[in-house]
Amino acid sequence: MTSQAMDNNDDSAGLIEQVQQAVDSKTPVTVSGGGSKNALGNQGATQGSDGSDGSTTLSTLAHQGIISYEPTELVVTVRAGTRMVQLNEALAAAGQMLPFEPPVFNGATIGGVLACGLSGPRRPFSGSARDYVLGTRVINGQAQDLAFGGEVMKNVAGYDVSRVQVGAWGTLGVLLDVSMKVLPAPELELTLVQHANQGDLQAFVPLVRKPLPLSGAMLIDDTRYLRLSGSEAAVRSAAAELGGDVLEDNSLWNSVRDHTHAFFRGAKQSVEGEGKTLWRIGVADFAPALELSGEWLHEWAGGQRWLLTEMPANDVYRVVAAAHGHAMRYSVGATDEPAFQPLEGAMQNLQARVRDSFDPLRLFNRGRFHPELDVSSNVEAARA
Repeated sequence: MTSQAMDNNDDSAGLIEQVQQAVDSKTPVTVSGGGSKNALGNQGATQGSDGSDGSTTLSTLAHQGIISYEPTELVVTVRAGTRMVQLNEALAAAGQMLPFEPPVFNGATIGGVLACGLSGPRRPFSGSARDYVLGTRVINGQAQDLAFGGEVMKNVAGYDVSRVQVGAWGTLGVLLDVSMKVLPAPELELTLVQHANQGDLQAFVPLVRKPLPLSGAMLIDDTRYLRLSGSEAAVRSAAAELGGDVLEDNSLWNSVRDHTHAFFRGAKQSVEGEGKTLWRIGVADFAPALELSGEWLHEWAGGQRWLLTEMPANDVYRVVAAAHGHAMRYSVGATDEPAFQPLEGAMQNLQARVRDSFDPLRLFNRGRFHPELDVSSNVEAARA
């Protein structure tokens, strides 16, 4: 493959050494990248092996750059500390893109995007971040340098170790390198603007089941926005079939993706001044409106719903669970309220076993993601 250097810095040896020191001293490790998602997840303090508060911070920012990229192969291999802005620019120069359209928060890195499992407006039509990960290189909780997967799509038995890292919030190890599938950018994109009844989510259902070149669908107040992407002929034909005003400027989708849209700016102001909380709620696209009070922005054709509300976390979790969905707090809330819908039963047992395999001492990002998984028999034995 053709190597394309982009401030090509390999800090893997230094990162492995830091993890080894943490393992030897049983010191918790807070994995950090660009810091753009520090406010997400649980904010509780980590604890050292002696029960004292504190952890050591491990930054991936010095470990950055494109390792290899051959546009004709539609695969890029990149270090975890690489800024999203730089990666997107390199792909765009070759007329390509990351199909899951991840958000580009200020200072965001590809490692942080994958650790948090973030996908943008294309998610229901093109797939999630996890779907495009081909291989990863990871430092586990025993300071071992491990590589999984490769640079080609293939089926595997059991769970795909590379993709398990996506959305694990750094609790399964330190992501060093990742290989991802990329796709050509569409020939044409345009947005249709249609009047809709506020909260009418069922109108999305027939649209997503038609063979249309949809790449975005959301409802804000009483306006429905549909983005079409593909060949010019296909996009123009679909636009004529669907109707509505044509918006050639597609910056609207980036503003929602990156949380610079007026809804999210207003949400930030409300959270800071009125004690409201911003929630990201995932449900089936055909799920009816949820009985939760507050301000809404619906995207992913109704599958992802943003809610700004004063309702307690337990009420949000209860209503969302009844709809067979899941919720995550996207702004700082009460410190005693979990940021993620609590796990239980078989799912909790499964995730605990995965954590046992990768980080038996629970050193990585302790308390950040599902604190109920932060204690295991291995941890207790090590602390004894």
